[in-house]
Amino acid sequence: MDGKIFLENEVMQYVYQLTYRDEGNLLPIGYFGSWKKARNVMKKYRSTLPGFKEYPNYFILKKVKLDEDDYYFPEK
Repeated sequence: MDGKIFLENEVMQYVYQLTYRDEGNLLPIGYFGSWKKARNVMKKYRSTLPGFKEYPNYFILKKVKLDEDDYYFPEK
């Protein structure tokens, strides 16, 4: 079962967030139910779309847990 981890009668669900980093900006592309689906979309963008194919290493693929705060608080 892609995107699910079972822990003692509790199901933890995940999605895969695909983002593109462009000159300091983060451009969200989408959220996917499996790593494979997100990877296929990233490959499509890298190979066919102008602006994305010139910078193929600017993609970020991150596994994100649902129903959990994902904000990063930098230490002062």
